[in-house]
Amino acid sequence: MLLSGKSLKHDFIRFASATMASQVVFSLYSMVDGLMVAIGVNEYAMSAVNLALPFTNALFSIAVLFAVGSSTLIAIYLAQEKQREADTLFSQNFVTLLIIGAIVTALVLFLLDPFARLLGADEITLDYVKHYILGIAPFSVCYLISYNLEVLVKTDGYPRYALLTVIGGCLTNCVLDYIAIFWLDMGVFGAAVATGISQLVTCLSYFAHFFSKQCTFRLCRFRFDPSLYKRILPIGLADGVTELCTGLMIFLFNRTVLRCIGTDGIVTYTVIAYITTIVIMLMVGVSQGAQPLVSYHYGKGEAAACRTLLRYALTTVCILAPALFVGFYVFAPQIVRTYLSHASNALIAYSVSAFRHYSVSYLLLGFNVVIGGFMTAVERPVPAISISIGRGLALQSAVLLTLAALFGGDALWYTPIFSEALCLCLSVYSLRRYRRASGLQGSV
Repeated sequence: MLLSGKSLKHDFIRFASATMASQVVFSLYSMVDGLMVAIGVNEYAMSAVNLALPFTNALFSIAVLFAVGSSTLIAIYLAQEKQREADTLFSQNFVTLLIIGAIVTALVLFLLDPFARLLGADEITLDYVKHYILGIAPFSVCYLISYNLEVLVKTDGYPRYALLTVIGGCLTNCVLDYIAIFWLDMGVFGAAVATGISQLVTCLSYFAHFFSKQCTFRLCRFRFDPSLYKRILPIGLADGVTELCTGLMIFLFNRTVLRCIGTDGIVTYTVIAYITTIVIMLMVGVSQGAQPLVSYHYGKGEAAACRTLLRYALTTVCILAPALFVGFYVFAPQIVRTYLSHASNALIAYSVSAFRHYSVSYLLLGFNVVIGGFMTAVERPVPAISISIGRGLALQSAVLLTLAALFGGDALWYTPIFSEALCLCLSVYSLRRYRRASGLQGSV
């Protein structure tokens, strides 16, 4: 069951807390890879893992695109007691992701060397990047399926099951990472294989749920209906674009930092990117935790419940954002030294300063993510996509390239502060316009 039968606040806390936790645990996959590679190999091998991140972000964005869209429609179908439609959508979505995953694996392995260079690998990092991609690409299907099933398990009313599964996968990744790097001396290739196997483990756990009696929708025979994607893709596009833009911005940032600062700048940005991923995942957790509930009440025409859920989500961001900023600002030296244990004191000091400048953006980004997610949940894809592209790519890339052209060097670390502030103006405008059009007047 999607709802617990208790208060709306209880349902929001139940979904948001589980989703936030699972998102953070999911983000630990790449962080654990980077940390263990940094300790077990060197900081340049760690930066190679960061250079390969746009590839895994692209996989994740495809998974989110289909997962958010299908889960939103399934939640609406369940609210309207359309069981057959929910089963058909679930089945078709599952098969489609299997096909996409197989195609991605084949293309990446066939074009391994040019793909690694496209990601920004230079002579220092090329072999590291190729080995990491070579280890992760065969598990592309698992990346797509695992997150898709995670979202659907929560839509089915079992957010704790999804959380426990993600935690189990992360622990598997940590153990296998340690074995591959420190026992078997497999380097970045071992780290990638460990991550892929952990994704496979989470897939198997989710399969156990969907083949159990507790599941309210399940696989069935179906006739492929491409028209379903006319609703799935626009709904999931905003969140999918958010994830894709994250990868594209890492790619663009890597290129710009390498040009303006050098390879050591890539090392600094790698540490920043890992911590920023946690912050973004927490905010995405708040957003996606509320989305199935908003969609359910939206499907039943309960505008007051949608307004209340939005208020809960924004209040959570108001509490969480300052706490994260203060915590990371104060403990920046300890965080940087954990990743750069073999680096020089000068590089560590520079990285701490850059991280503190960059972290000011943490005060703003959560509001953009939540408002964009709310627009997705109520089937308003145009403003949702505008917010996602604005904060994730368009505004940030424009600010980045402008700062690089005018000032270069250290000015790059101020990029997200300006881009998130500009996007917040767009988010507030979109929300106010939607409230006037839909009758969601009153405090949020």
